[in-house]
Amino acid sequence: MPSLGLLNFTTSDVVIAWIFAFLALLSCLYWGLAWWRIARWRPRLPEFAPGEPVTCAAGISVLKPLHGVEPQLPENLRSFIAQHYSPFELLCGVQDAQDPVLPLLEPLQGQNDLRIVRHTVQLGSNPKVNNLAGIYPHARYPILVLADADIRVGPDYLAQLAQELDRPGVGLSSCLYRARTLPGLWSQVLGVQIQEHFLPSVLAAAALGPNLYCGGATIALRRDVFERCGGFAALADELADDYAIGAHVRALGYRSIVSDVLVETLVAEDSFRSFYAHALRWARTTRAVQPWGHAFSFLTYPLPLVVIAALCWQGWAFAALVLVLALRLVYHWQIGRKLHSPLSALAVGLADFLGLSIWAHAQIAGKVHWRGRNFSIDAHGQMHDGVER
Repeated sequence: MPSLGLLNFTTSDVVIAWIFAFLALLSCLYWGLAWWRIARWRPRLPEFAPGEPVTCAAGISVLKPLHGVEPQLPENLRSFIAQHYSPFELLCGVQDAQDPVLPLLEPLQGQNDLRIVRHTVQLGSNPKVNNLAGIYPHARYPILVLADADIRVGPDYLAQLAQELDRPGVGLSSCLYRARTLPGLWSQVLGVQIQEHFLPSVLAAAALGPNLYCGGATIALRRDVFERCGGFAALADELADDYAIGAHVRALGYRSIVSDVLVETLVAEDSFRSFYAHALRWARTTRAVQPWGHAFSFLTYPLPLVVIAALCWQGWAFAALVLVLALRLVYHWQIGRKLHSPLSALAVGLADFLGLSIWAHAQIAGKVHWRGRNFSIDAHGQMHDGVER
């Protein structure tokens, strides 16, 4: 019989112990599915991209919204400039005439058609959508690629996306990403959450049903499809603007796919507060667009669930905990090896236990912090009442 560390325990104690044992088992089964999907996945890593230039009739406009100088931004931009694809243009949107990113951009202007778009467009509450909406009228080509400022790519990135959009029935292609972390514990912790929780969960979900993933790291789609979706006006107040684009494309009868191309996102969290705000915003975004999926996403954290179950059962259960911990470290090593992105094993425990805590916080969080502002989120995932902190 289970024990909670008391000489006498009630029937409710036994029920709780069995519940946590069952949840831990379900979590480990999910873990097995994620492990299997990672093993079968064959991503195109940026460092192994072929170097042959590609010329295509369909030109590509890359829309990149910028706000301030992010770490390693020049290197990120140069990875887009150095694409082995023609024709394409890189449009960098800046909304503040005093933005410190402008002096950094000006020496790059004109390289492979990099252009700065200065504007003050305000469609709604979402600051990234406002920036993209101001860039969009300047785009010349029939294929659009939306990419965040912290993304770095390989030289065949655009060529591969163009090929994927040519597949029958495909209306949108979106990329998964690995973490490029700056030194520091909290960057490592967020990197572990990206590579070992978020990325496998997308692959596992796609194995169980139609792909619903569409992430801001990269969204590639044809201009005519985007305009039929309602353009940026349809996204003006969406917290999960990237997810909304995918949903609109699927509503038109097209498929949204996860690209074979893997990109990098720079992770630069200099404090626990920065890490927590970032992770909570991601979790709250997921809850806004997939409430049931988010409600059960605690099952993606087998280690803390097994710890709780072991505390309930004690005795032999601690042997099971040691086994799960060992497997968790093997899982950590294998994903780092697969992605060519090793992260600190010391961050694994923090990432898992804090991830479960952030999941719980996201169930009640009504606000998110983004770009120095607080936004309230309504029941439909719409952003409102942004105020300066």
